[in-house]
Amino acid sequence: MSERRIEWAVVLVTLGLTALTVVLLVSPDVAPAVASEPLQLLINTAATLVAAAVAILAWAHFREGHDPAALVRGSAFLVLAALNGLMVLVSAAGIQPAFGLSIDDPGQLPAWATLVVGGASAALFVTAGITALRPAQAERWRAALVLWLPSVLVVAFVVLAAAIQPRLPIIIDPRGLAILREHPGQPLLADAGPVQVGLQAAIAGAYLLAAGLAYAVFRRGRRGVDAFLAIGLVVAAFSQLQFAMHPGFYGSVVTAGDLLRVAFYAILLAALAAETRRDVRDLHSANAELVRLRDAVASQATADERARLAREIHDGMSQELWFAKLKQGRLLQTADLSTEARALAGEVSGAIEAALVEARQAILALRPTEGATFTQVLERYVDDFSDRFGVRAECRCDSIVERLGPRAQAELLRIVQEALANSRKHADATRLRVDVEPMPAGVRLTIADNGRGFTPDPNPTTGYGLRSMRERAALIGASLTVDSRPQDGTRVVVEVPFREVTG
Repeated sequence: MSERRIEWAVVLVTLGLTALTVVLLVSPDVAPAVASEPLQLLINTAATLVAAAVAILAWAHFREGHDPAALVRGSAFLVLAALNGLMVLVSAAGIQPAFGLSIDDPGQLPAWATLVVGGASAALFVTAGITALRPAQAERWRAALVLWLPSVLVVAFVVLAAAIQPRLPIIIDPRGLAILREHPGQPLLADAGPVQVGLQAAIAGAYLLAAGLAYAVFRRGRRGVDAFLAIGLVVAAFSQLQFAMHPGFYGSVVTAGDLLRVAFYAILLAALAAETRRDVRDLHSANAELVRLRDAVASQATADERARLAREIHDGMSQELWFAKLKQGRLLQTADLSTEARALAGEVSGAIEAALVEARQAILALRPTEGATFTQVLERYVDDFSDRFGVRAECRCDSIVERLGPRAQAELLRIVQEALANSRKHADATRLRVDVEPMPAGVRLTIADNGRGFTPDPNPTTGYGLRSMRERAALIGASLTVDSRPQDGTRVVVEVPFREVTG
């Protein structure tokens, strides 16, 4: 929501409610209240449920986000829910006369209850706005006390006041109560009494102040719930003005203030929906960020481990092999070697040279060029293999492979390395082809050669190379099949499903 939209919404709501108030004041044809006990009960029940739900949500936000303003707002809504709920229980129990709610004998208590609850909730909303702008001042608050104490005090006041109802100070003129009894729909502004009108107007002013603070909080944090709350508090302010014209909470009387209460709670429901959408959006963003961080950490851990293994091979095994090659070369230069010993020494030299080549290939696979994509690493490896062993090798890699996670890419590269090594050692192939292509269910890797081929054993117990490739495929949730026949080459096919591509 933009500031301009909120400002226009507040202005339009204010103008519309001002016009409604003026019409109710000056027009004798528009009654500010009607008598309908079922409608009053429905309004109070809905108000109780909505206010309690918003209070619970505010408490949850405080517990999860340690937001003291949410705690105070929750206390304000709990005050509203407490009084509405109490009125519902009184009506359901049929004891309205004990609380001065009966329209046949209206008392002072409903007016007092309206003032106390309105004043308490308005003060709490103002406190919540100030707290949101200055959260440091609430660091030492006792959460349970802040949440429950105001509503407990309000309910205690109403119950105790009911016990001494005849002795309550008069804030509504007896003439106003007589008019209410005889003509429930007639405005009472002139006969309600200056105390009632003045206090209701003061409470309305406090609600407007709370609305201004909520708007200031919205401008700072850009949260939709604060924007809706600012608009709703403007409606609540005019609701209090309507109660000045015609006091509410009398058994069967539904006033314009009650209808504005309904509008206030409807706006709260919209705020609740906006807050829920924001929370879900933030949750999705947080999950996406966690996935990104997980992949980044996994990628870095994989790269670090591969670099460590490459260093160990280079600094350890490769150096020892070079030393053995040098010693073997000096041995071959010995003049008194027999023909058989010289042939054996030559074979050892060939084995050492082959081991050095294998070490170099392992280092190349484990430590590719920094910042290179999987496609670049794979093509570079296949080209190097072709140049080193004189085998015509081709590589074609679709960009979809870049969607694989770092673990899957590492395992596929090792499978390619193992398949090419097997082809060189056992197949006497002269041509090799490596393809990575998309398929409806994921990504397919194919390594094919034109070597001598073999008959695959469906339940192999020997052959470390094939077993290693199958184990690597299983680690990333892929399937590996070997298609080969004697004198007809070999195809190794690895299929990685999409569920692994995105992980």
